[in-house]
Order: sequence, then C-alpha cells, then structure tokens
Amino acid sequence: MTANSRHLKTIERQLLWMSHWMIHHANHVRPKEDDIKVGGHQASSASMVSIMTALYFSALRPEDRVAVKPHASPVFHAIQHLMGNLSVEKMKNFRGFGGVQSYPSRTKDVDDVDFSTGSVGLGVGITSFASLVQDYISAKQWGRGLLLGRMVALVGDAELDEGNIYETLQEGWKNNLRNTWWIIDYNRQSLDGIVREGLFERIEKIFDAFGWDVVRVKHGVLQKAAFEEPGGDRLRDWIDNCPNQEYAALTFMGGAVWRKRLMDDLGDQGDVTALIERRSDAELAALMENLGGNCVETMARTFEAIEHDRPTCFLAYTIKGWGTPTAGHKDNHGGLMNTSQFRGWQESMGVADGQEWERFATVAQAEELQGFLSTVSFFEKGPRRFSDDVIDVPEINIDSSREISTQMAFGKILDDLSKGQSALAERIVTTSPDVTGTTSLGPWVNRRKLFARTKQADAFIEHRIPSTAKWEFAPDGQHIELGIAEMNLMLLLGAAGLSHSVFGKRLIPIGTVYDPFVCRGLDSLNYACYQDARFILIGTPSGVTLAPEGGAHQSVGTPLIGMSQDGLAAFEPAFADELAVIIQWAFAYVQKGLVRRTLLERGRAVA
Repeated sequence: MTANSRHLKTIERQLLWMSHWMIHHANHVRPKEDDIKVGGHQASSASMVSIMTALYFSALRPEDRVAVKPHASPVFHAIQHLMGNLSVEKMKNFRGFGGVQSYPSRTKDVDDVDFSTGSVGLGVGITSFASLVQDYISAKQWGRGLLLGRMVALVGDAELDEGNIYETLQEGWKNNLRNTWWIIDYNRQSLDGIVREGLFERIEKIFDAFGWDVVRVKHGVLQKAAFEEPGGDRLRDWIDNCPNQEYAALTFMGGAVWRKRLMDDLGDQGDVTALIERRSDAELAALMENLGGNCVETMARTFEAIEHDRPTCFLAYTIKGWGTPTAGHKDNHGGLMNTSQFRGWQESMGVADGQEWERFATVAQAEELQGFLSTVSFFEKGPRRFSDDVIDVPEINIDSSREISTQMAFGKILDDLSKGQSALAERIVTTSPDVTGTTSLGPWVNRRKLFARTKQADAFIEHRIPSTAKWEFAPDGQHIELGIAEMNLMLLLGAAGLSHSVFGKRLIPIGTVYDPFVCRGLDSLNYACYQDARFILIGTPSGVTLAPEGGAHQSVGTPLIGMSQDGLAAFEPAFADELAVIIQWAFAYVQKGLVRRTLLERGRAVA
C-alpha cells in the first residue's frame, strides 16, 4: 500500500466515524423536547464513504463540481469539517435550526455546496446541464480561458427510478455531452427493499446507447488478491452469481455465517477450502465486504484511470451500512444504531469519550495526515463560490400605438435587443422545449443563432429553400434548443442561472414554455428556485381569459403557482408596455445579490 493509499484509508475511517456520530448525536445525545426521531441516514452514508474519500481527496480538481447524493450529506459535512471549513457547532445542530442541512443546500448550508440536492434525481440531472452551460460559456469570446471541470453526480442506485434521469440522458446525447461523471452507489437496497436482480444490466445498456462509458467497479483489492490464490476463480464466480438479497443477509450475519455458507457451497477439501480456512471469521467478513465501491484504493485507481472527457458512469458495488453493525440489513435505510450498538462501535473505532467531535478522533498520526491534507488538489484554492459584475440594463421600449399581444411584444423586445451590441444582449441565453418558434423566440434565434460546440450546416439554407427559421448552429450561438421535456428546461435554466456563482461568468437565461406545461417541470422549477438560480421564465399565452389556442395551452392554475412558489416573482401582464416595464425590471432583478439563508430577494421573474 502506498503512502497516499494509507492516508486515504485514514481519512475514510475518520469520515465514517464523524458522519455517524453527527447523526447519533442528533438523535440520542442532543437535548430534545420530545422523543421524536430526528433522523439521518447512517447506512446510506456508510456505503458512500469510500467513494467520497477517493473522489475528494484523490480525483477532484478545484474546477470540478459535485452534486452529492442527498443521503450522503453527513459525509460531505464531515469532509468539510476535516478540512477546517465547517464548525463543530454547525454539525452539533445537524437537522436543527442553524445547523447543517439534512441534504446539501446552496442557500442554507455555509460550506461549499456546488449543487443543492434533495428531490432525488434532480441533483443528478443538473450536472449534465451544468456541463452544457460550461461548454456554452467557454465557446464565447468573453468566456475564453475558463478551466473546464468535470460535473460529478454521486447517485443513489434507487435514484435511477426517476424518469427525469432518462430525459437528461437523451438531451445530453443530442448536445454531445462531455466532462460528466455519474458515480452510482450500487448498494442494491432502497427505502423499502432490495433492488431487483438483473436491473442494472439493463440500465448499463441504456447508458451505452446514449454514448456513455460504463465502468463497473465490483471487487476491491482484498477480493482481487484472493482471486489470484488457488481456488480464487471459484470464489469469484460465487460472488458474481450470488443474489442481492442473499449477499445482504450474509453480510449482516457476519464472518461465521459467511464461513459456513461458503464451505457448504464451495468447500472441496482442496484449494477453495484452504483459501477460506486461511482467514479468521473477521478476515473472511472483511474479504466478502470488500466490494469495489467500499475499497478506497480501488476507487482512487478507477478515477485516476479516466483520462478522456467522455461522459462516464461508474457502477460502484457497495454494502449499505458498510463498516457498521447494521451492514446489509434490509431495514437499515432509515434505521439507526441504538445506544448500545453505537457504544460498542465507538470502542471498535478507538474513539475515547469526550473526543467524539475532534477533527482527528480516529487518527493516530495527526501531524502526518495534516501534511497530506494540505496537498489535496480540490481544496487548494479555497472556497469556489464565484461572482461576476452586474450588467447594465438598457432602456426597454416598445411601440404601443398598435394593437399587439403580450406574446408578440415579448418577441419584439428580444428582437430589438438582438439587433444591438449591448453587454446585456451578449449574455442572454435563450432556451425552449421544442416551442421556440411558437413562443416568439424566432427573430432572436435568427439573429443570434443556436449554440453547438461545432458549426452545423442547415440543408434548407444551403439549398436556398425559403423558411422563416434561418437556424444556424455555431459555437457563438445564443439559443439552446431542447426536446419537448419541461423538466429539462427547468434544469437547464437552473444550471445556467447559477453560472455566475459556479463558473464566475454571468448569464441572463430566458426560457419559454406553453403556459400550462409549467406543471410538467414544476419539481425542477422548485428545485431551481430553492438553490437561488437566476433566470426568467416566460409562459405563453399569458392572461386568465381564454386565448384562441384553447384551454390545452392556457391555465388559470399557472398564476397560482407563480404566487405560491417561494423564490419566484410572478407577473401576469395584460399590456405590451406593461410587459416592457416588467422585462426591464426582471433583467436587473435576476442580478441582485443574496444574503445567505434569507428568503428575500431571490431574483427570478415570470411573465
């Protein structure tokens, strides 16, 4: 084992301890007015600790960004505490007022959260769109020199039941996605049970179909070494063919049960028997629990081997509850170690009473580890929350001497901006889910073009076929065309609306959608508002009276959403000149600063 590997093992152990102590303290130690469970996810944190250790302390660079699996929030906060970026007081109030959040939050946590997570699946999807936004910025003259980072999602395997994941995959393929990693914690257990056999072979095929590399990380260094011993090939076959439920149950029951089962199935009074008998019960349990995702050395090597920018899915096999008394039990998702279990586990971790909150509570060589931490690439430049200058907003005027719908007036306002050379127009990026033309973005797109990393030909233009849509795809294009999936629209607006903070380059994102279909993307819209993304959303046609298109494209419900959604400023304009005033105000409002942890001045506008 190399020196770096030893340090990673040391960090892994400390993170396992601190993440679990934080949860235990909130539920069993911190004074409470009642006996109601505070909650937390010890087992889900345990399955992620090796992956996150290898990622944060070996693989990541300062320009990389991470969406952390919601239930691994305690591990993330333990990492920040280990690096001296988070106070003990915040962790003592885990899931309490003023403490670290249940799930990573850009607006409520004080440590360096890149993307909020919580509504499962959305934190995964936003990394794909953040990568697209990064490409968009780097292709512009004003964005040259941007260091391209990897957009990384730490994914719970049950999150892949969410439909928005597959909408995101399709959109990524259409936009030649790159610099995106999804690392799946494949512990094969969800809230209510065990994942079905064979499911992930099918999911792998889906990723492959959309152009992703799939890296299966199934065995750790202990298992790989055992496979090289005489009889090891038979052990490997047994592990690879063992059903998920059976493997989980045997893990929970421990080394003696592992021994009996393996001897019953594989014992041959020869090589396999010798392989098993060379190990004590504890060593045998450690061997069988040494899946790839629970082996920090294996994960570090796997990450290090990726030298390309193709989107990559890592299927990391793990044990839910790894390293704890609840490992493998099917009820451990929301379960907690009881007081006696935790006391025994604390002793096995070597943490003395009164030392539980120490940064190096489980570390024997603290000074040596501190020296290693000072060299970790990801943290070397400090906090990675950026900002950008506020862009001046020119006067927005529209001719109100003739009768015009507010929808047409919106298109005319953008068309007028497209003709000029203002700094504001340069930073506007528009997007729409296959309704660009019918939501009045056509003139803007004709002048400002569509974005693509490489220039693409239009056969209609080449053959001089008349068309109102003179669409040219080019790196300097300022419109991102989406398929008809409103969840993707809101995720892209959310990613683009964080560009000033994530990439240090301000965008003014404008999205258009048919009015009632806001509901299709409502979860993503709420998600974008929750993390203080800045954008303008145009729902057409506006108004609560019936437009000529009929009720299918208009709803009295949408204004109610605008009024009720936190972090959203909503308008229902009736006149063109009124719309001009609102749009001018909105361009300034989405650039307003935010005092962290307040619910005021969250700049988005709906017209």
